[in-house]
Amino acid sequence: MRKSMAALLGGVTGVVGALIAREAWQRERDHQHFEEGRDYWRLYLPAEDVRWADAHLRTYRIPSGHIGIHMDVYAQDEAGAPAIIIAPGMLTYGRLYVTLARSFYERGYTVICPDYPGTGFSGGTRGDGTVGETVAAIVETTLWARQHVDGPLYLIGLSLGGAVAYAAAAAGAPVSAISCVDLFTFDDVATLRKLVAQPRVLDLLPLARALSIPLGWVRLPADLVHRMNDIVAPEEADRLAVWRFDPLVPRMFSLRSLVSAATTSPRVQLERNAIPTLVINQEHDHVLDPAVTYASFEQLGGPKRYVALPETAHWSFERPFWEMIVGESDQWFRMHRAGTHSHELAQAEPAGG
Repeated sequence: MRKSMAALLGGVTGVVGALIAREAWQRERDHQHFEEGRDYWRLYLPAEDVRWADAHLRTYRIPSGHIGIHMDVYAQDEAGAPAIIIAPGMLTYGRLYVTLARSFYERGYTVICPDYPGTGFSGGTRGDGTVGETVAAIVETTLWARQHVDGPLYLIGLSLGGAVAYAAAAAGAPVSAISCVDLFTFDDVATLRKLVAQPRVLDLLPLARALSIPLGWVRLPADLVHRMNDIVAPEEADRLAVWRFDPLVPRMFSLRSLVSAATTSPRVQLERNAIPTLVINQEHDHVLDPAVTYASFEQLGGPKRYVALPETAHWSFERPFWEMIVGESDQWFRMHRAGTHSHELAQAEPAGG
């Protein structure tokens, strides 16, 4: 019996030791990727938008928890101009939204594109930001914007960013209205089964929650959750091939971050929402089921509007795609320009998950 226990303990120790060694190697690779990837985004974004970014981009860094959050800012000269904060999707970071930022900027907005903890140019271990930390970073970004911009603040989220944008607004981000290009919540496991690349991994959620206490730092391949194959229309596959190898796009996610993505409730459930919310849905989205977004919209309380974008995939590099999103969002924001909206329920209810 003692020999069996000793053998088991030795085996567990060996596995943990191998994981620690692998993580040390991976973090060194992360540093190399970060240095290699600073300008990679220039290879696959439209050349005219890259030139525009070079002329207008300013970068800032703010603290969020113990991590430095990077922000790309495209500022209007007028302090009273409205400002829009962009919550990125899962396999993206702020610099990849230059085309969207330019379109908002040309309509008079100051545009702020933060990177989540552990993504893009922000600090933190790659892919190790929990939903709570990610939402907090967006709230911190809106508070920073409130100190630097006199006009109304708005928030837009795309893909996973749609869920993050809603959660940040529910957590008290001082915004007048939000636009969610795709919408779901991080506590709806039935819905998440329709979104992840390997839905059976959700059957292991109880085990994963238990393991995330001692081994939350262990990182797993992003392909368990999300694949890039269907993210754009076939005619844009060449650009997708370049994007796929962007060194700053997360390739792995920690166990604790994945668990948080299936167990974190928004401070205010969709039914009790009071913030003006625009929900945009891509009709030919093969990454996030359009039925999921529509069902989430149906649950929403408060002022809301639903827009389906015809003949559109999950993502596009082309300006017409972003112009549709900006046009609908701008119209919605102009309807809700009457100052900062305070989500009273968000102040009263504890965060879940």
